[in-house]
Amino acid sequence: MTNTHMVSEAAEAFQDATEALVGVLPNGFHARAGGALLAVTGSVIPALNVITSVATAPDKAEIGLLCEKAEPHLQQLPRSIRLRGEADEELAAIAAARGLTTRTQQPFMLLPLEDEPAAPQSGGNSVTVRPLRNDEYETFAAVLGAAFGAPPAVITSLYTPFVLGQAFVKAYVADVDGVPAAAGLAVLTERHVGLATMGTLPECRRRGLGRAVTEAALRDGRAAGARTAYLHSSDEAVPLFEQVGFRTEESWTSFTA
Repeated sequence: MTNTHMVSEAAEAFQDATEALVGVLPNGFHARAGGALLAVTGSVIPALNVITSVATAPDKAEIGLLCEKAEPHLQQLPRSIRLRGEADEELAAIAAARGLTTRTQQPFMLLPLEDEPAAPQSGGNSVTVRPLRNDEYETFAAVLGAAFGAPPAVITSLYTPFVLGQAFVKAYVADVDGVPAAAGLAVLTERHVGLATMGTLPECRRRGLGRAVTEAALRDGRAAGARTAYLHSSDEAVPLFEQVGFRTEESWTSFTA
């Protein structure tokens, strides 16, 4: 398999995972148009009410169609358009017509999982990484809320006990001396595992906790049959994921208000 095929398959897996997550939300809505997906969670986070295309050359007609289809479901919700690769001026104009004039780039990183993982590194003897039970959703929300500076209710509105209890979803927490200090999420779709919402409490950063959570998710993903891991990273987090073995394969374009 060429690297291009691997990236394309991972991009499609990301889209499938997004659709699967939205599909289990009581008020979620999703629709497809060719290589584009509309996914509405009802969250106040723009990236969670999104039109995304995984085509290397996004189709303007598909994006425009989903923009129209989105309106009854989005109403006043913050929204975004996320495109694989570069966006030309016509696509930028489609986004601007919906008030989405801020353009940003985000690394899309991959890690092949065929090889055996290196020995895991932890933040110290007092650190334990464990899968979260779905009834610990408030713990998950408290850690990520503090990590990202968001009210925990923003997290619990999406990651409910029902969502965290899905077979394809696995949440993790890193405890330091028994106190939750970092958390993250993995979504498994066939031969891919996607990592998302990795966060560490500000006072516990630079202690290897994010790496420990990432390694646990990768080990479980590999054991479940995944052969490629993927994620969208912030620029600041790229060095962390590179230490685990991820490499930036593409830069995706997002439009927000």
